[in-house]
Amino acid sequence: MDCSVFSILFLCIGNKFATSHALNITVSDSESEIKDQVFAKVIKLDFITPNQTDSSTNVVKFTCVITSGKGKGTSVHATQYAYKHNDTMPPQVHQNDKVVLGKLSAGSSTEYAFENYDRLEQIIWLLIAFVGLIVIFGGKKGLMTILSLALTCLAIFLVFIPCIMAGFNIYCSPIVICIYIIIVSYILTGGINKKSLASIIGCSGGVAFSATIYIIMERIMKLTGYYNDQTSRLKQTFMECPLDLKAIVFAMVTIGALGATMDVAMSIASSLEEIQNNKAGMTKIQIIQSGLTIGKDIMGTMTNTLILAYIGSSLITVLIYAVSNYPILQLLNKEEIIVEILQSLIGSLGMLFTIPFTTVISAYLFKSSNGNHLEKKEHLQTQLSTDEKPNKSHIISTIKIINK
Repeated sequence: MDCSVFSILFLCIGNKFATSHALNITVSDSESEIKDQVFAKVIKLDFITPNQTDSSTNVVKFTCVITSGKGKGTSVHATQYAYKHNDTMPPQVHQNDKVVLGKLSAGSSTEYAFENYDRLEQIIWLLIAFVGLIVIFGGKKGLMTILSLALTCLAIFLVFIPCIMAGFNIYCSPIVICIYIIIVSYILTGGINKKSLASIIGCSGGVAFSATIYIIMERIMKLTGYYNDQTSRLKQTFMECPLDLKAIVFAMVTIGALGATMDVAMSIASSLEEIQNNKAGMTKIQIIQSGLTIGKDIMGTMTNTLILAYIGSSLITVLIYAVSNYPILQLLNKEEIIVEILQSLIGSLGMLFTIPFTTVISAYLFKSSNGNHLEKKEHLQTQLSTDEKPNKSHIISTIKIINK
């Protein structure tokens, strides 16, 4: 079955199954608030006056045109309370700004108030540039990369998240999603061949190793899963049904490790395949030695990349504790910091395990394939050196096999 067809079936069936078992979860009145929001573009500023009830803000009246929804194309008047000296609040609107307005209805009258800036357009243009550059540099493989990335995101948001919302086992769900992502990504970008098979096995081994290490460390370190305000809020949201926060952290670590191991597995398998194709007759030991040498170079850069990515994502948290004059030992023992450290270390360990594991798998697969070709070649040479007239069709078929 074609990989894209399999992917679509997996996403459709998985999403339908998960959503059909969705739990009845109520989250305040956020849904009604979202329905009362509209997108608009500022046409002109009407006037700006100091706020009589709050000296820290100005009252900004402006005219804008609604750009989405039922009232699209309609001109309306809106109000913004712009803070004078508060960098944490949105700045004052200007002409041609795209904004999000809150629709306030009172009887027959309707008022519009500024809520935030519409920043989606900038993200879309940046995404278009990203996709365009990948296609320019990668050609057909670039297109397959974009398709693979899209299917990965869809698997997370259409299958994995609904599975959590349905109350399914959170330890099993990320494993299934990871296996799907590994298989689909490698087949789409590399095709169905021994290189992709080696990458799939190697990456799966790295992810399984990372998951095992986390489960062991979770038991040893007695983690609770309550490591920041968001987890507490999540627990309150799922108050009517049990939610294992430790399993959520497990999913975070597993999916994070997948990102690191996928790149390493393909790099090792691809390099060894190229070496084997250009230097026939290498033994398995020689292939393994070459793979480990390549892995050493990958290890240095990828470890830095992984650690720096986690440090960058948790920098604000570290700064908050740093300025609070927390004793270093207490800081390092806070679960919020421990989880961040665990993510980076387990991801790095999974990547390190992937290097030798993928190398050994690649050596076995590529050597067995190359060995069959060498046997065919030796058989052909023996037949040509004999006095008997060789079979022409057999020679042609053998040459085709050797040249593949």
